[in-house]
Amino acid sequence: MIMRTTVLSLFAMMSAFCMNGCEIDSFFNPSVTGYYESTPSSMPILSRIDVIERETGFTPDVTEPTAEDLVPNELVYRLAPGDVVRVEIYELVAANQTDVSVRVIDQAGSIRLPTLGDIQAAALTVDELQEDIIKRLTGLISDPLVTVVLEDGRSFQFTIYGAVAGTGIYALTRPDFRIMDALSLAGGTASTTQKIMIIREVAIDEAVRPEYERGGASTTGTSDGTGEEDLSDIDALIDALGGDAVSPSAMRQSDEPPVDVDDLKGVSVEDRPFAVPGTDRVRSASSQEANSDAFVFDEDRQEWVRISAEEVAELERSGGSIRPNTNRESVANIPEQRQSPYATRIIELDYQALARGDSNLNVVIRPGDRVFIDTPEIGVVYIDGEIIRPGVYQLPIAGKLTLSRLVAAAGGLNPIAIPERVDFTRKISADREATLRVNLAAIRNRAEPDIFMRSDDHVHIGTNFFAAPLAVIRNGFRFTYGFGFLLDRNFGNDVFGPPPTNIGNGL
Repeated sequence: MIMRTTVLSLFAMMSAFCMNGCEIDSFFNPSVTGYYESTPSSMPILSRIDVIERETGFTPDVTEPTAEDLVPNELVYRLAPGDVVRVEIYELVAANQTDVSVRVIDQAGSIRLPTLGDIQAAALTVDELQEDIIKRLTGLISDPLVTVVLEDGRSFQFTIYGAVAGTGIYALTRPDFRIMDALSLAGGTASTTQKIMIIREVAIDEAVRPEYERGGASTTGTSDGTGEEDLSDIDALIDALGGDAVSPSAMRQSDEPPVDVDDLKGVSVEDRPFAVPGTDRVRSASSQEANSDAFVFDEDRQEWVRISAEEVAELERSGGSIRPNTNRESVANIPEQRQSPYATRIIELDYQALARGDSNLNVVIRPGDRVFIDTPEIGVVYIDGEIIRPGVYQLPIAGKLTLSRLVAAAGGLNPIAIPERVDFTRKISADREATLRVNLAAIRNRAEPDIFMRSDDHVHIGTNFFAAPLAVIRNGFRFTYGFGFLLDRNFGNDVFGPPPTNIGNGL
């Protein structure tokens, strides 16, 4: 009786303790992961892992729209190849008659008129072309009367592509033509679209500018009345774009000497000066705030370590880094940095806010703009190992998949999984992939940042030698093992009596 009372009391105490909310993580089951804290936690999500991925290719510096981007266009229309103009010249061929010529500006930027021959028209305004024809007629016709009319103008155009129904080149029909008008003209976009990027650029290299613009006027204006373009102040040209791009003059004023590849032969990777300061510092791609924390990979401890915003600022001022560059690629494989022939500004818009009525994002489309409707990444990811449902999973159309969410979508970890032993493999080039160890327990405990999944990522959940014995011990503590029993059918009649019989059938 005393033993029974003691057992019941102990069971009641354990039940009350658990029902009141046990805040202790399960040390009997290492596959249990979570935060389980009352304090809210904010954590960035990594789009790129610096320890295995070198930042290559074009990485745009995006800017938010400004008040000037909402002002309607006040640009003077300049002729371009493909435009159709009508030129009327009184008494050019016959007396008291007006000669009418409808011409398409050719790819060289010229039109051909009777008597006058080829005339450069591209990059000029309609009034400038008219004045040029009048000057050419001086001496041929006394007091020439000339009228130039633009029949079909194709210079004021923009390009839209990406996640829209009708990609292509469209004409700007009015000065206040805005981004929502452009989306409607192109057939709209998906409701799940997140970002829109407007790309504006100006050619600052003569080699990439059209031939007809090199010696005459330009769409960016002239420095004086001579029609010659002022290209001396490139910084002012970039400022006209309204962006924060680094100007060529700023590039030329850099104090950093170039690195000679021959000087680096025989020098260890850790001591090479080409390691960019902070290369192993990882920040969220979506976190652009200056006061945000960062993470560095500690090679000695083999884990991510959070550093404060003050430490980040100090590192940036000193030009140092926590650890040597962990990328082992040869310096000879690094492409030579070259100056871009364009000054480019990229405006990023939040489509969800724009669609819901944020008029501050409904910017005006300028001539030559390229509008890119960001498309969600498509592809599959792979997960196997100690997971409930291993297999191939499609990247979602709406939202972005992270490592932690992928594990949840795959049914979670099985009883012998060790969340600290997760292999993460990412394809870093067409014929190369890299693998690193990820601590899923630390990610879910808000000690390390989560990782956005990309197409072809492979996650393998590992285990260890003690996982199976621990699972056996956990099963030994189940209540059914302590309170359940098996009864052989040969002794069932002695305990419960004979089974009932069907009296109606006499059986």
